[in-house]
Amino acid sequence: MSLAFATTAQNTFTFNTKTAEIVLLSEGQRVSNINNLIGLTPQIIAETAPENSVPGATNAFLIRTAGGKNVLVDTGHGRELFNNLKSVGVSPDKIDALLITHLHGDHINGLVKDGTRAFVNAKLYLSKKEYDSAGENALKILGFYSSDLILFEPGEESPDNLYEDIRSMACYGHTPGHTIFIIDNLVIWGDLIHAMAVQMPYPGVAITYDSDPKMAVESRLKMLEYIVNNQLYSAGMHLPYPAIGRVKSNGKNGYIFTPVE
Repeated sequence: MSLAFATTAQNTFTFNTKTAEIVLLSEGQRVSNINNLIGLTPQIIAETAPENSVPGATNAFLIRTAGGKNVLVDTGHGRELFNNLKSVGVSPDKIDALLITHLHGDHINGLVKDGTRAFVNAKLYLSKKEYDSAGENALKILGFYSSDLILFEPGEESPDNLYEDIRSMACYGHTPGHTIFIIDNLVIWGDLIHAMAVQMPYPGVAITYDSDPKMAVESRLKMLEYIVNNQLYSAGMHLPYPAIGRVKSNGKNGYIFTPVE
């Protein structure tokens, strides 16, 4: 899907919530084609992606909690993860918990470095439904964490407490157990959105990576409405830098994302 993927100086960005510090850990910015999007029309393309491409990124997020814990939400491919952590003064052995939104490679490959477990002191949290759908590569990676693997059931209609002040909420469809995490007034939404330029104004557009495109669209609509109604900030694994911002309705069954400054 990627046309280009470039590491830039914009790999980290810090955002403070009421009780935590959130640090973007990006592998870099990219431009992706729109061939894998489902439900495009010529009008949507002309309006949102006239060059047949959209900006994106691959991100993970570090949460520094009020309780002094270092929590990593996803790990990306692992290409820049350890350099990014070093740049913000956190070594892998200081990560206390790993929260995984889902088991695609660009979210879990950073769990392993040089053929071994990368985060030796961390518990790994994963929705049971996602674990039950795991493929061979994911199970191999999870095997490094078998003694510290914690399976849980995310909240269906409202967020459930998970770890420290972090809550979880089911957002199924992209994968069978895709989960979002909420800290204070910030939602880390995993792969709720892949192509922001298209899927924010037209959230009914899906992507071939979705295991259940219809359910993914339903979850996206429900979650975006939840975010707007509760006036939450949002962060995403494929949003361009700084990857954190506000969502509001565009008054036309779509949404507008405004990055924080």
